[in-house]
Amino acid sequence: MNLDYSILWYDDNKEFFESQDMEPIETEITSWGFQPKIFPVHNAVELQQHAPFDKYDMLVVDFDLGGNEHGDQFIKSVRDQNVFAEIIFYSMKEIDELWQAVSIKRLEGVFVANKKSIEQKLIRVARQSVRKVLDLENMRGIVMAEVGDLDGLLEKIFTLAMAGITEEHRQKVFNGFLEKSREPDKKLEAALLEFEKAPSIDSLLQLCDSSDKRLQNVNRVKRHHTLLSDKNFAEEYQKEILRPRNFLAHGIPNQKDGKGFLFRHRGKEYTFDDDVSRTLREKILEYKKAFAEIVEILGQQ
Repeated sequence: MNLDYSILWYDDNKEFFESQDMEPIETEITSWGFQPKIFPVHNAVELQQHAPFDKYDMLVVDFDLGGNEHGDQFIKSVRDQNVFAEIIFYSMKEIDELWQAVSIKRLEGVFVANKKSIEQKLIRVARQSVRKVLDLENMRGIVMAEVGDLDGLLEKIFTLAMAGITEEHRQKVFNGFLEKSREPDKKLEAALLEFEKAPSIDSLLQLCDSSDKRLQNVNRVKRHHTLLSDKNFAEEYQKEILRPRNFLAHGIPNQKDGKGFLFRHRGKEYTFDDDVSRTLREKILEYKKAFAEIVEILGQQ
């Protein structure tokens, strides 16, 4: 799981789906530090475009899907493919009829709801499924993956920005990278000598083996690019994203009074609990949005 919470909503009645106020659902999921993404499907043709459904965190399925098709048939086919996303099975029918359909087809891990209360049921089930993945090891994995995505966005920003400055300024960026890299990275000395002979954006990026180096690259090029000159996020990004990431990746956790963990790494300490975890998820989403916007702006230069 990443920080997207993806919901596939299958109901043949498009008017019913569009009549639902999605804002409370989206607001609630956002408050947990996740990005809600809801994908409506209204017929079997649309549905197959989303197969095999294993990328979704939740499936919301109506009982009566028009004609002779019923939601329990679809749910059985999903479970037969070993897809274990949370499933909410709903209808205007009595709840007992839904449970009967679930029982007849022996469907596992299915929640049922009346159509009138689908919003509240969805939020409760989503909250429960999110809690399942918020233990320490899962969060460490999520943060590593998300910072990897942020690294990719930083590389895009750097590449696009380098294309928008003069050759003279590009050379200054290359020289700045060389000067900074030589001192601590003796193991890269041969590769840096090759880079010095024929510097390029691609070869520079290949020499960057850490998130910090990618951030430094953007910080160098922004001094020469008018569209980036006011983007002063390096210090905050280091503090709010890279510092926690480094503790979670390399630190040794110890339980702290039953509430969270105390990480130690290189003589420093970092406390990680539910509130810190939620704030970190929120910050990651903020930076992903901000970086994506910068990429879009630079792509139009």
